[in-house]
Amino acid sequence: MYIQTPLKENKSVKPNKRGISKGKPSSWKSKNSLGSNGFKGNGNSYGTRKKEPTQKKKTSLPAFTPWKVILVSFLIGVCGILYIGHVFSTQQALQEVRQLEVEFNKMQRQYNATRLEYDRLIGPKEIYQRAQQQGYINAGPADQTITVKP
Repeated sequence: MYIQTPLKENKSVKPNKRGISKGKPSSWKSKNSLGSNGFKGNGNSYGTRKKEPTQKKKTSLPAFTPWKVILVSFLIGVCGILYIGHVFSTQQALQEVRQLEVEFNKMQRQYNATRLEYDRLIGPKEIYQRAQQQGYINAGPADQTITVKP
């Protein structure tokens, strides 16, 4: 006995999307596809679609009208003037900062010199010298009391 199994449906096959129009001529083809010599197309067409005489070139206005060009040039000019003003103000601020930096460095040097002189005046060497000149006796490293002779 011979038993045949039913065929599986293969759903992995994609549907045909070429636009076959079920026996009718396709809509994109011209109505008279045969040329004057009886063959399809002419010598230079190679199956391409002929242009319809009713199709005309559309004339479009230019994308840049004069008022747009004037407006854009005016905006570019305003932006340029603002940029140049910003550059000049930045340079002036930089010059002021450098001048203040020079003044600060001068004051810092003057402060350091004065501080060094003050530290020398109140430093231990000067104090011990003055104390000896006035008659004080150095007690040494031990904590001893200093007695003053009248």
